[in-house]
Amino acid sequence: MKPKVSIIVRTKNEKKWVLKCLYGIFSQKFSNYEVLLVDNNSNDGTIDLVKKNFPKVKILKFKPKTFFPGQALNFGASKSKGDYLVFISGHCIPKNDSWLSFLIKNIKNKKIAGVYGCQEPLDNSDPNDVRDLIYLFGKDRKIQTRDPFFHNANSIIKKNLWVKNKFDEKTPHIEDRLWAENLLSKGFKIIYEPRASVYHHHGLNYRGNEKRIKRISNILTTRSVAKKLKKLSCIIPILKPLKIEDKFILESLISEVINTKSVDKIFIICNDKSLSIRLKNKKVKFIDRGKSLEKDFMGADFVLVETYKNKIKKLTNSTHLLILEEPYVLRPKNFLKTLIKNFDSNYEILIPICKSRHHNLWKKNDLGELEVLFKTSLPSSMTDHKIFQEVRGLGCIVEAKSFEKNGRNSSNFKFLEVDSESSFKLTKKMNDYLNK
Repeated sequence: MKPKVSIIVRTKNEKKWVLKCLYGIFSQKFSNYEVLLVDNNSNDGTIDLVKKNFPKVKILKFKPKTFFPGQALNFGASKSKGDYLVFISGHCIPKNDSWLSFLIKNIKNKKIAGVYGCQEPLDNSDPNDVRDLIYLFGKDRKIQTRDPFFHNANSIIKKNLWVKNKFDEKTPHIEDRLWAENLLSKGFKIIYEPRASVYHHHGLNYRGNEKRIKRISNILTTRSVAKKLKKLSCIIPILKPLKIEDKFILESLISEVINTKSVDKIFIICNDKSLSIRLKNKKVKFIDRGKSLEKDFMGADFVLVETYKNKIKKLTNSTHLLILEEPYVLRPKNFLKTLIKNFDSNYEILIPICKSRHHNLWKKNDLGELEVLFKTSLPSSMTDHKIFQEVRGLGCIVEAKSFEKNGRNSSNFKFLEVDSESSFKLTKKMNDYLNK
């Protein structure tokens, strides 16, 4: 009978733990499985011990010149016969006889790419490991649609998805998270199932291993960020083009966007045809906003969303959008590059914020008299570095799908603090010029 599940155990000098791991596997209630042990040059007697006590285990000797975990995972998966692939480290011990059943139960849904289980410390675990494991693996089941956290020390995936989406074989760490990130981007989900629990004797503690921490940090910041914003378009809405002397503000703004080297296309929403003639650039496309969206009372967000849905969406396959507003001209140096660098795909939108100026807001009544619209009389204890305001016009990055539904008003957001003093000085200078 063909095994439904292939359990792939990774070992490297696991003599102390491997028997406990295998005893836990072979005591499971679910029995339709095969066990493959992928060993990376153990020299402590691990292999002999397994052969003697568990002759049913298929031993695969893996001897790469340079070890990468993704290579070992792919190697074991390529030799498997099951419909599902379970990965467990040789120093992890299934907590009970239902561990495998809980993994399988959660993986059956078509939209689920993978399931990872809980990892618990042993009584003699390092206190740092106890802390880390309790923090990362909680008691509540989770369905992840954005968070790419995944852990191959205790997990299950579909083999048919693995065939088309193998693990990265060139990264020394977090190959599991990179794999999860890839599947999430394709619309799949990841499940955390706390009932599928194992004991993990040394946990996730990297204490004293600064090189490993640095390598993981570099992978997270360079690999994933570039991947997240692979398709980025810029949209700039304009009602009446602004000039300083004989130069359009838009000219310098376009140059700034192009200088980021991350934007594929720039869409200018504007009805002024003379502007499109003057500002010719192969990356820039002018979109007629139409008479129906030309009214002063129509907010930028309404114009942006309507134009995107009806016109721009057909012209780009970008996954993310950089939204800028022309009147906000005092962006800090390298602001756009910083914005792009700090985007996190776990959030739908990245919004810049500045320290609030706490000025009252005024309006003119029907008689032309000024009256307070909103009064910000805050105590001095609250005004110093504690109150911030959004400045979306400076530039925000938003997921295209989210933008189409909610504009720039997603509830799943992340803030980026910018230098408010330089921004407000620039804005004031611009306003003074325009008021003349």
